[in-house]
Amino acid sequence: MFLSWVGKCELLHAPPEAHVLKGFNESCQRGICSMVIGFLGAGDEADVLATPTHVKWSMEALGHSFALGMEDADVISGATRIYEKWLGLHGDGRPKCMLGQEQEFIRDLLGHMSLIFEDRDATRGKPELLAKHISLCEKVLDLYSLLGRKRAATLTPTTWDHFLRLLLGITDCVLHGNKHSLASALCGQLIRVTLEQFTISLQFTGVKGDLWNMLLKFCRRWLHRKTVIEQWNVISYALTEQLMARLAADALATTTATSHVIEIPWSDRTPTQLELESALLAYAWYRIMRVIGHPSLFVDPDVYLVAISGIRRLANVLTYVAPATSDEKQPQLPDVNTVLRILGPWLFDASLNRTGLPRFALCRAEAVRCLGDLLSQHGGGRTKQVTWPFTIRALMAIQKALLEDDDVLVASAVASCSRIFGTHGTHTLRGVGVLAGSFHHAIDRIFKLSATKSPSVRKESASGASSPRKRLSVGDEAGGVSAIGGVPITLLRRACIEACSSLLTIHSHLPISITKQVEKSLTGHVDGGLPLVYSSLPRYQSSNVVTLLIGCLKSEVDSTNQQMAMWLLTIAVQKEALFWSMGLASTRNSQVPMTITSICSFLTKIPSRWKPACVFTALECLRYLTIVSEHLYKHVFSSCVYLISCVCEFMASNAQALRTMRSPPVYVDQLIASAMGCLLEWIVTTPQLLSKTQIMVKIIATVVDCADYRKEFVPLVPHADDATRQSAHEVLEYLVKHHANTATDARHSVLDDDEHTQSRYFVWNHGTLVGLLEGDDGGLAVSLRDASGHYAWRVKAQYRYTPLGAPAPSPPVARPTRTSSFYTYQHDAEMDMDGETMPTDPLLQTLRQNAPQLTNWSSSSSATLDASEGNLAKRDVETFVQLLQAQREAEEMILAQHAGEASGPEPLEAPRPTTAANDARRLLSQLGFISIGSWGSFFPLTNSAGLLADLRALDRLPTRETYEIGIAYTVNGPSVGGFDSISTLDQTSTPSPSYAAFVATMGWTVDVGTYGGFLGHSPRETGQALVYAQYNYEVAFYTPTLAAHRPLLANAEVLIVWNECQQKYTPGSALWASAYGLPHPRASVYIIIDPLDEGLFCVRISVAGSVFESDAGALDEDTFAGRVLGPLQDGMVISGEWLGPLVRQTALNAVHVHRLQQRHQHSLGLSTQSPIRPQDKRTKLIAGVVRDHVAPLLPGEFYSSLFPPTSA
Repeated sequence: MFLSWVGKCELLHAPPEAHVLKGFNESCQRGICSMVIGFLGAGDEADVLATPTHVKWSMEALGHSFALGMEDADVISGATRIYEKWLGLHGDGRPKCMLGQEQEFIRDLLGHMSLIFEDRDATRGKPELLAKHISLCEKVLDLYSLLGRKRAATLTPTTWDHFLRLLLGITDCVLHGNKHSLASALCGQLIRVTLEQFTISLQFTGVKGDLWNMLLKFCRRWLHRKTVIEQWNVISYALTEQLMARLAADALATTTATSHVIEIPWSDRTPTQLELESALLAYAWYRIMRVIGHPSLFVDPDVYLVAISGIRRLANVLTYVAPATSDEKQPQLPDVNTVLRILGPWLFDASLNRTGLPRFALCRAEAVRCLGDLLSQHGGGRTKQVTWPFTIRALMAIQKALLEDDDVLVASAVASCSRIFGTHGTHTLRGVGVLAGSFHHAIDRIFKLSATKSPSVRKESASGASSPRKRLSVGDEAGGVSAIGGVPITLLRRACIEACSSLLTIHSHLPISITKQVEKSLTGHVDGGLPLVYSSLPRYQSSNVVTLLIGCLKSEVDSTNQQMAMWLLTIAVQKEALFWSMGLASTRNSQVPMTITSICSFLTKIPSRWKPACVFTALECLRYLTIVSEHLYKHVFSSCVYLISCVCEFMASNAQALRTMRSPPVYVDQLIASAMGCLLEWIVTTPQLLSKTQIMVKIIATVVDCADYRKEFVPLVPHADDATRQSAHEVLEYLVKHHANTATDARHSVLDDDEHTQSRYFVWNHGTLVGLLEGDDGGLAVSLRDASGHYAWRVKAQYRYTPLGAPAPSPPVARPTRTSSFYTYQHDAEMDMDGETMPTDPLLQTLRQNAPQLTNWSSSSSATLDASEGNLAKRDVETFVQLLQAQREAEEMILAQHAGEASGPEPLEAPRPTTAANDARRLLSQLGFISIGSWGSFFPLTNSAGLLADLRALDRLPTRETYEIGIAYTVNGPSVGGFDSISTLDQTSTPSPSYAAFVATMGWTVDVGTYGGFLGHSPRETGQALVYAQYNYEVAFYTPTLAAHRPLLANAEVLIVWNECQQKYTPGSALWASAYGLPHPRASVYIIIDPLDEGLFCVRISVAGSVFESDAGALDEDTFAGRVLGPLQDGMVISGEWLGPLVRQTALNAVHVHRLQQRHQHSLGLSTQSPIRPQDKRTKLIAGVVRDHVAPLLPGEFYSSLFPPTSA
């Protein structure tokens, strides 16, 4: 006796002797069932049911009660309680006579309870009765579930077969079609119990293919119900997750036993826990994944959307990479081809086969999003060449979505595929360059669409517009759409900017014109009427990308997006300036002026409305433009003037705000300091700007104004203006170091104190050490040591006594030309070594070329002045020279007259030559050091061996910031036992030409034995090292391919990884830690370079755990909150010509901001460690020298010591 539908489906066959009460009238049925249930429910069945025959007789009444109407719900509920005890699910209330034939009785009990699922016409229009019916059905389903979970081991295979067939019939009776009144309420629980019991049965019955095939056949009749797919999503996700964990555990082969417990977290009930061995788990996963059949069977878009959403979750599980917890080896993940073989039919069916059905637009969008994530993220990191069928289908699906008229589809494609150009190459996704034109078209559309739909920002009041503390939170919504196709507008525009970062290069390397030609050649033999996809698109170029970014920057309100766009515009300016220098581009219709204006708008258009991070980034971008300042000055001079003007106005306006505020924000002062650094950089790299009087006056006024803006008030915040004062104090150091003629070895002392016969040392203002070094030849050298460095001059008396008629002394030797430039690369230095003159500083070159005209008064010039024009001084000089010549002629005449006389005039005794000590005293006097007014600030030091040793220690300290950056070259070998095999190459290996070219553009290769600059922890015995330097910093690169630097990578602040591997794992993941085995950089910044084809490279940047990691809860006044690392962006595709310089700029920027953040945290008391500046180290050592070696003398003793004793 069971549900009639089960028999109709030929799942089970009912015996003819069953269901005896079916022919009785309704009152008789109700009476018999009620009396039997009432009696047995009282607990006296042990005495009555003595034999199995008695039990079967009573079960006729108990079982038939499940077929009664809902008016007898109490009777049915009583029968359910009795059956619960007889099934052994609630205590042991089973009659003893049942134990011998328990399996047969269990099958009968299960069949009897199935009658409750028969649809009753009497309950359709009565909600009270329908609710009772649903409650009773749910109770029966709970008993079915409980039986499989608690008593699965006691059921025989025959009982399991009967039970599963019964479940299939019950589920199909309720769910097939749309007529059953219980379908909506019971759908979720029916599918849950059915799939659950099928999975549990595997552990006890083994593989039953016929039953699983039945499930597959019947399940196709239920696909029109969304709840069916939702429950399928739950169990398929749980099994996939458990299967991946089991595969990882089996690959590790640990000694501890692996748990076989599987948990299925159902949404409508408590989680189900069951046990399956690995082989049975794999079979269950395989069967469950295919239980809903082919995706083409779905006709309802809502149901199909749920299925595609579940497929996307499965893709995330298959490609999930756990975070690193240890260095333990991790097994490989499925590659992209494996995932597409499993999920590809769903993704390609949704994205390609339903393009003409608008109601499936959301399904297509979800499939394209899953496909884009899978390809762009390399399937979790383990890349492999995607097979041609998958490649062609994927590119077709993405291209169709990009060119669709539906905003949802376009948004999904752009958001998920923004980094797909990083897969360009023969070993990943071939032919991805054909998407460049389609992507540009979609980005242009998204920018226009999001500009009209983005949330607006409240207007600022006129009174608070100029106050930095009146900033409104960006993105205050006042209506408007906040998402397109489920993608927030902010993230969508960010994806567009990420794609633009690659299109800047892709458009140059893979122009759309080539794609159009290929398309025409392939479709030339086809008759007309076939639409040409690429020929209908405009001819996009890199300049069009710049136009998109400028337009985006004008309408963008998100701080991160603004910074990303500014960094990309900075790169675009540098590239175009390089093309100018090579004659590959014209300044006509150039977008550089507009680009500079857009970046400067963050300084001029109410800077208080931007977050501090945006203004900091704008100043950094303007400072990085000094790399090509020479070309900018030559071709767009007005933009340079505008830039300087904007920076000056920004500094002046913020200084004025600080004067009027009692408690100013901390970041305002730091902004002024950053603007000061930007201004100084432009002054030094482009001194021609000072030729304009207006610019020079504005710069001087700005610097003076900002350096003394706190004089009217007592500082309420300690060291509130230290940053600005320090910047102003560095002006002299900046100019001296940049314009000075440096030797090849900038770290060696200019003069050796031990080579001179006598040395005198003094201290000036307790912070500057003055040394006077006297030589045997009477020469004098002056050395000056302070916190900024070591400087020396050779001094020689201008006038000395010479015999009359002797030739004039030879002119001084010209100073050596500048031998190294901080703005040239290694090949420039090599040209200089071959004898060619390196380009000198433009300001010094101009002065030297015009030195004769500037210093010679006697020679004529084309620019002479008449006496009436103020040239009277020249006439006086000429008169004085004539008098000296007349005097000399008179003396020579007298000597000639007395030449033959015996008693001629006695020659005068020539005065003794001046000594170096006298020259030293005169020099100190002229400099004002030994004046009476300077007493108390100028003291002598006791000359001793200890003093010389301290001076040598001081000279060994660096005078500039020192950075340590690691460069690792990784390659992969064949996997071993399912584990990745990746090694870091050393100096014994031969690197690829691309890597060698990259290293050559990162810095200069020097000999460590002769180089005196900063080398970090590198040994100085033998070998080579890679270094780079500018006026204010030195960089030591730890490069294992040049020297034994592999252990030194642990000291690197930023780690650059040249990744010639198929693995594209993310730093911080377990696979990265186990496969690469590289140390963690101190600044927590990785820059990974993946070589692509055709001279392109993909740059991946990891900032997890660094100062650049986004913190949504940070305050706006936090100086470092929300900063974006640049110029390079994560996932950006760049060409080889600019790879080295841009990677170096990005790495140095990361270290710079990291140290600033550490010092800021230390100043707030939030950190106990802070990087010590080189100036602070030198200041501390100088203070120790003064403390140990100062010689306290009285004024008389001091001045007496300045006059050397004269010999008789």
